[in-house]
Amino acid sequence: MHTSAVSLLGVLLIFFAGCLVSASSVTIVVFEQSDKTSLIPEAIIYSDGTIAGKTDISGAYNLSYEGSPPLIRVAKGGYSDWTGSPSVNDTALLVPLQIRNSTLNVEVYDADSLLPIGFSFISVTGEDGSEQASQCGPDGKGTVTLRTDQVYKVKVSAQNFQPAYDTVVTSQDNTTAQYSLVRNDRISIRIADAIAGYPIPAATLVVDNRTAGGTNDRGVLVTNMTRNMEHSFDVSAEGYDPVHLVRMVALDDQVIDIPLNKAKSTVFVSVYDSKHQPVSGAEVSVDHQLKGRTNEFGRLMVPSLEIKPYEYSVVREGYKPSSLESTPQSASGEVIIVLESENRDLIVSVRDDKNTPMKDVSVTVFSNGSAIQDPVNTDGNGSALFSVNPSLSYQVLAEKGGYYPNNTMIPGETDTFTIVIHKPEGESMASPGDFPWLPLGIILVLIIAGAGYFVLSGKRRPRKKRRNSRRGSL
Repeated sequence: MHTSAVSLLGVLLIFFAGCLVSASSVTIVVFEQSDKTSLIPEAIIYSDGTIAGKTDISGAYNLSYEGSPPLIRVAKGGYSDWTGSPSVNDTALLVPLQIRNSTLNVEVYDADSLLPIGFSFISVTGEDGSEQASQCGPDGKGTVTLRTDQVYKVKVSAQNFQPAYDTVVTSQDNTTAQYSLVRNDRISIRIADAIAGYPIPAATLVVDNRTAGGTNDRGVLVTNMTRNMEHSFDVSAEGYDPVHLVRMVALDDQVIDIPLNKAKSTVFVSVYDSKHQPVSGAEVSVDHQLKGRTNEFGRLMVPSLEIKPYEYSVVREGYKPSSLESTPQSASGEVIIVLESENRDLIVSVRDDKNTPMKDVSVTVFSNGSAIQDPVNTDGNGSALFSVNPSLSYQVLAEKGGYYPNNTMIPGETDTFTIVIHKPEGESMASPGDFPWLPLGIILVLIIAGAGYFVLSGKRRPRKKRRNSRRGSL
């Protein structure tokens, strides 16, 4: 605030007149040291360390005190403090405050590339309405000299960039502020899941047939394009169906959202045993949800799976459970799971009562009254192979025509079991279907024929002897 020297003298005379009334008061007048006509209002007056008051619009304050004159300190933002005491007979005290400056260092960058923006403009407005301006150099750095401990409004601008606004409070020495400016043609492309809405990182974006780049962890890609015209967008991401989009980019568009739908895949689960034979009836679960059972070829089709990791689990009686993690790679694929049998091999050896191996004997193994599989005929060594569960009990039945069937229990934890079948002794013990009637009939016919021949031969010989005797006697 600037006043003439005559006005300042009038103010002093008024306060001097008041001082004549009270000897225990002093009028403090605060002004700028560099310009003695510039009075400073709102300066804080301290008396012996205690706030006494503030100067009025004329930069004056009437301080009353008792006894000796107090120690006075005057403080004002943007000025250096003044400390002193009036003399005993002083009725007025002139206090010059020295302006204290601060340097505002400004650095301007491109918000996307983080490159400095040269020749940016800096405009600063103080609380009293005063304005200052400066321009950055080619390195995007500039300075403005301001008063300390003051609040300023800052505007930073550059050609082809959106301006940035800020409020700063200057410190005693230097204040540094950095500003990132956004290009006018800047636009953010945000890629998200169409159903869940979460961002999709590493999605590839092609704008107007040119690769723009990939999205960050927030599913966002910042690029530059001309506004108020139509652009084409092609987006692809692993596990999602690709998207082709054509749309107008308006002047006020800041973000363009493009949703992606998850790609679907059909997976064929094939289950085999350790001998590469298909396993039918195996229960197949995907992420612990039962999807079905394998067919006679050991296969199960699981449709509509997303392109993401899944855990495939297979359970089948007689086999150890097995699981496998796999990610579908295309519209269709195959997952092969091999099951290891829980069973052990059981060899049933069939012999007759002379310990001779019996071939083509029908052998059936039962558990809990049910056959575990179709009957197996013994080979040339009299053996039949079965797969059994060690935790169950079994019994075996051996059958062959002309022999007694044998049905007996198998001791537990046995790998080889021998069973003996016996041939019946005597005809009466054989069944009509098993007895050799035709050979016996032939033998009987031969015996009867031979007996008849000997009977006839015996009767004729005596007659010849009698005839011969007669001839001899004659």
